[in-house]
Amino acid sequence: MNSMFFIIRKQLKNIIRGLAYKPLALIGYIIIGMMLACFIVIALIMPSGTVRNINGDLFRAAVTGFNLMALYTGLRRGIEKGSTYFRFADVNMVFTAPLKPSHVLLYGFIKRMGTSLLVVLIAFFQIPNIKNNFILAKNGVVAFLIAVLFYSVSSPVLGMVVYSFASKSGERRILVKRILDISAVLFILGFVLTLAEKRSLGDALIAYLNSVVFSYIPVSGQISAIASAAVYGIDLNFFVNIFVLVVIIGFCMAAMSGMNLDFYEDVLNATEEFESRIRAKREGRDASLETKKIRRVKGGFSSCGAKTIFEKHMLEYRKISYFLFFDKSTLIVILGGIGSKFIMPEEASSVFITLFFSAYMLFFLVVQGKWPMELGKHYIFLIPESNVKKLFYATLMENIKNLLDGAILFTIACFMFDAGIPVILLCIVSYTLYGAVYIYVDIVCRRLFGKTHSKAMLIFVKLFVSFFVVLPGIIFLMLIYHSAGNEFYALLSVTAWNLFVVVCLFFASVGIFKDIQAI
Repeated sequence: MNSMFFIIRKQLKNIIRGLAYKPLALIGYIIIGMMLACFIVIALIMPSGTVRNINGDLFRAAVTGFNLMALYTGLRRGIEKGSTYFRFADVNMVFTAPLKPSHVLLYGFIKRMGTSLLVVLIAFFQIPNIKNNFILAKNGVVAFLIAVLFYSVSSPVLGMVVYSFASKSGERRILVKRILDISAVLFILGFVLTLAEKRSLGDALIAYLNSVVFSYIPVSGQISAIASAAVYGIDLNFFVNIFVLVVIIGFCMAAMSGMNLDFYEDVLNATEEFESRIRAKREGRDASLETKKIRRVKGGFSSCGAKTIFEKHMLEYRKISYFLFFDKSTLIVILGGIGSKFIMPEEASSVFITLFFSAYMLFFLVVQGKWPMELGKHYIFLIPESNVKKLFYATLMENIKNLLDGAILFTIACFMFDAGIPVILLCIVSYTLYGAVYIYVDIVCRRLFGKTHSKAMLIFVKLFVSFFVVLPGIIFLMLIYHSAGNEFYALLSVTAWNLFVVVCLFFASVGIFKDIQAI
């Protein structure tokens, strides 16, 4: 154990020393931490049920359904890849250290705790949405965050326990898979019987997921009960479930410590796959690592210089798209934007909500686009063109794709909200500009912070910077709309602001090609 804690201490010291050599990054993290603290205070003091008051049974059903689905997928993944919490750096350092296999698993669990805290921070961003739709009890936010923390902590533990048991032999793996599959079949059968009784899909789903039988499922039942205290109130049952969860996690850790594990070969395979997924995501490629059919397209490079980057991106999109440049991300944006109309109450539903909801989803799609691949290929620094041209053509295809996606989404929204053509055109332009803001914010953050020790923290930085640069435009839109009641001029204000921000960020991003070490 002393060897393991020595390694952990050294890693923490290296992280702190790395920040000391990057004062600008340290200042940025401090600012982000202060803004996050302000957001937490606002989320805690804001009133509940400001938009609508939904029955607490729906909240409990949603939590139970999520837990059951996460439990099933987590255990299935844990059968084969229970040790995917490691990176190649861990393989090179920890696996060669004088540690027992059980301590190596414990090391992975401790590293996972940092991710667990990050999940809790992400959950804070959902508290305003929950408070807008549900009446939370006293200390309901605390109960919800405790449930999220226990879910994030218990999920890797269960995966490691299942892997530790199933990795002994192929028969054990098959047995665990059969048990999970039979449980899934029984779950579906029970829902079908409830649906036949209720004759309503929504009522059957809520009644079935609120069944008392699910509260007896280990871990999932306890987490659902803890989360439900957010709307029903904290009572003795809340603390009993916390105690039971702590006992289960402690028992699992003790059981793993006593096992004679020999799993290094499987760990290497799983770690290699995990690293490949991370590398693919950073380069804007498909992170699923599945072999897919691509379309054979006709085309070539008729341009020279920086324009060839644009033509290359265009051909790549055509190969993997369903039609022209419409791929999986297009479907996600369209379904999410249309779905926002049905999620929000009738009186709150508008073309503005569709615009902002789809722009929010676009942030997570943009950071995985094609242009980051070019920054990792150093030939772009050698192209004899100006930095402005190289940046323009490296991001042009992403902007065109966002324009086409926005055109499809808001053409559908035109019929859904009976909006005028000028309003829809401004929505399309504004949506495209939101995508451009995210792209150039990403580049500016790369210039300022360089290679950070935490990609998750860098995403937080990008998210906060993007939020604060687009916030004035949203404020202008709300002020003009509530004072004049005109959708066109309200959208014109946010579009003009986004255009101004894009121009400023574009010229601030040009310097990315002046320092190859910042990539």
